[in-house]
Amino acid sequence: MRKRTNFTLKLTVFALVIPLVMASCKKEETPVATAISIDKTITPKLNVGEEAMATITIVADGVKAFKYYKVVDEVKGTAVDVTSQLVKSGNTYTYDFSYTVQEFDDLHTLGFEFEVTDNRDQVKTTALVVDVSLSVKSSFVKYDWKVTASEWLGLDVLAAWDAAYIYRFHQDGTYDVDMTAQYADSTHHFCYWVYKETPNNADTIAILRLIRKLRSGSQGVDEYYDYKITSATESQMIMYWDIPVFGLYGIKNTFTSQPKGAFQPYGTVEMANAVANIPVLSCSTVDNNLLTIP
Repeated sequence: MRKRTNFTLKLTVFALVIPLVMASCKKEETPVATAISIDKTITPKLNVGEEAMATITIVADGVKAFKYYKVVDEVKGTAVDVTSQLVKSGNTYTYDFSYTVQEFDDLHTLGFEFEVTDNRDQVKTTALVVDVSLSVKSSFVKYDWKVTASEWLGLDVLAAWDAAYIYRFHQDGTYDVDMTAQYADSTHHFCYWVYKETPNNADTIAILRLIRKLRSGSQGVDEYYDYKITSATESQMIMYWDIPVFGLYGIKNTFTSQPKGAFQPYGTVEMANAVANIPVLSCSTVDNNLLTIP
């Protein structure tokens, strides 16, 4: 009887030990190594208004946080938390990213950094470079511009002062003209530039409107000129200026770009200050309707 009792006891102990061993093995299983990947590291060449898209895949036992940063000229912006948008399947998480390229994004290096923090507080990252083509509108801002030729009926009609002027366009819709000291004056206040693409026009790809205030006696008068752009590259644009005076229709102007360098609005500091201190030339009084090209 004693032998049977000992055998029964051994079976009982063995039955109790097996679950403990199995539980111990489960606890000692190797955790999933956290990893993050992206289906592309650089987008195809995109234009302003088009979408940058990518799929990010995360493998982890658990995700505590997932966010991304817009990176402009290698400077990270504010974090965007998209943890709630992760799609989970077992230990795999995916996120479909999309971003619409904004106006003037093409003036900078642009990218996005994606960052995951797992349930062990390990941080992993991956990145996407957004390759953007320079738009015609952004070309105006990227460079300074000069009128290098004006033709009418095959004749050279480029005035010396127009050839001397340097135009500088700003992202906020304002522009300045360095008239050089030789031609500096306070007759005009250069105010705004307006750009409109014209995809449905057979011979014109865009219209550039330059708005300025003209001093006329004791008054300030709004003036604007519309230039019809027929061809454009980073280095040169061809645009036509119609002046319904003396039959001077279709003056062909060649705008040529140059790297931004020394620049003095109105030609001299004194002249720039003089223009700024003439109330009737204030750009704040420009008719707002002129800021929209029909």
